[in-house]
Amino acid sequence: MNNGPANEATGPPRLAIVLEGGGARASWQVGALRGLLRELPELSPRIMVGISAGAINASSLANSDQPLPAAVEELAELWHVLKVERVFEAHPIGLMSRVLRVGLRVAFGLSARQNPILGMVNTNPLRETLSHGLHPGPSGSLDGVRANIANGQLDSLALLTTRYHTGQTICFFQGGEIGGWNRPNRRGIASDLTVEHVMASAALPLFFPPIQLKEDWYGDGGVRLIAPLAPAVHLGATKILALSTRYARTDSEADERRGKGPPSPALIAGNLFNAIFLDSLDQDAANLRRLNRLIENQCDPPSKLRAIDLALMRPSVDLGRLASRFEPDLPWFFRRLLRNLGTKGADSQDLLSTVLFDPGYVSLLMELGEQDGRNSAPEIARSLGL
Repeated sequence: MNNGPANEATGPPRLAIVLEGGGARASWQVGALRGLLRELPELSPRIMVGISAGAINASSLANSDQPLPAAVEELAELWHVLKVERVFEAHPIGLMSRVLRVGLRVAFGLSARQNPILGMVNTNPLRETLSHGLHPGPSGSLDGVRANIANGQLDSLALLTTRYHTGQTICFFQGGEIGGWNRPNRRGIASDLTVEHVMASAALPLFFPPIQLKEDWYGDGGVRLIAPLAPAVHLGATKILALSTRYARTDSEADERRGKGPPSPALIAGNLFNAIFLDSLDQDAANLRRLNRLIENQCDPPSKLRAIDLALMRPSVDLGRLASRFEPDLPWFFRRLLRNLGTKGADSQDLLSTVLFDPGYVSLLMELGEQDGRNSAPEIARSLGL
């Protein structure tokens, strides 16, 4: 992490929960939190950070007027309705029209400024689903976040995005005791968060359309992300619980070949999405732990610096490998598009699992997450000093 674990040593402990992306795989985080809370009811985050699909989870939890266990159940209900048709337009005519328009534009060199295609799919259904689940104000504002900050239940909510025209990672945050931050290629901007900020953070590159916020266009927060833990530190966290959707492969599993012959577009896209959503958190966590050791080993560390407790939780199995059995349940035209990209029969379904907004798959990941949460609770408690 670029700015290290420097933090004020005064004041009460502040736990931040960092929820990264992974598309539909982020539903695992809901079960993980449910399992953790059943074993660790004292878990009480003050700061929520959401990246990509994790922004949906962080926003829902921070916006709820319920205690955290009940807020997790509300979030579970939101995920149970997030089938494909509630995320993007899946009707064959609409999908075919957008795919053909993109193909014709590329083939004939039509100007991108004339009636531009902003993404392969129309995500208005997701906007409607979030508006129903988050109960925003008239301007789309997350009024529950403002209320929870005002009554002391929450310190801050941060949502990470990518500003496409500059390539910067922009963290929009509400609450906290700072006005923002400015580092090379990443900035923190105090904002009144809205549903559009959630849409921007969760806008899968190329697949989902970018979102306009004021004069700039934003997309998935993982695209240029190098320091996913930094917003929590900037906002005053003394302890961080990060939930990754990436399975930690063994050496033998990492050496396994996935498929035969030339790599399919689906395999390549899966690797790219993993790099966008998952790789940076592992590296940032390693950097934070190394810097923690440096501070702890100093005989006389600076008085205002302290190590930051970190717990990193991840699935016990590869979530992508669980996706194949649910592929037949997808809308037929969308399923056909994915198969043409090479998802059928692939040993690893990283691309498929990213867009597999299917109730059966979501329920399975939540069940797995709950089991993982219960099993990980003792280690999490030790790491965070609970």
